[in-house]
Amino acid sequence: MPNVRVAQTDDREAVTAVVSAAFADDPAWSFLLGDDYDELAPLFAGALFDTRVSTGGVWVTSDVAAVAMWEPLGGDTPRPVGSEQIWKAYRAVVDVPTWERLCAYERAVDSVRPSTPYWYLGVLACRPERQGEGLATAVMTPVLQRADGEGVGCCLETSTSSNKLFYERRGFTQATPVHIASGPPTWWLARHPQAR
Repeated sequence: MPNVRVAQTDDREAVTAVVSAAFADDPAWSFLLGDDYDELAPLFAGALFDTRVSTGGVWVTSDVAAVAMWEPLGGDTPRPVGSEQIWKAYRAVVDVPTWERLCAYERAVDSVRPSTPYWYLGVLACRPERQGEGLATAVMTPVLQRADGEGVGCCLETSTSSNKLFYERRGFTQATPVHIASGPPTWWLARHPQAR
C-alpha cells in the first residue's frame, strides 16, 4: 500500500495540478467550468482544497500523485471556517453563467443528500499517468476506516460510469440519480459502514 499522509497548506500547488489534470475529461467539471477549463480548474480545485485542508480532511500520497478531499457533513456539522470567503473569492473571478452552473449543480446534489451525518468525498484524483497503481484507493482508506469505526456512512457524487464502477467495488453500492438541468448524468453514491 502506498504511503499516505494528511495534506498541509504548502501542498496546495501540487494538489491543484493533480486535480486539474485528473478531471480534464470529467463531464461534471466540463459542465461546471465550460470553455475556460484550463484557466478555472486550478482555481476551482484550489477553492475545494482551501475549504478542507484546515480540517485535516485532505489526504495525499507521499509524492502528491493522488489526493482525496473529505469533509464530515450532515446533522449539525458546520461548514469549515472561512469557506464563505473562499467561495466569494472564487465567485469574483468567474463569469455569471459559470457561477450559476455551480449553484445549479449544488442545488441538485443537495436534493439527494441524506440528513444524517456522513463523510463526504468531494474530490478523489490521481495523476492520469499513475492510474492503476492503487493510489486512489490508498488516499481514500484512512477516512473509510475512520467512518467504519464511527459507524458512519460515506457519500460522493460522480458523473462517469467508469468511476461509478470503481466506487461500487469499494462499497459505494447505493446509487441515486442526480438530475442537473442541462448537466451530465450524475449519481449520488452511498457506502454503509463496513463491519470490521
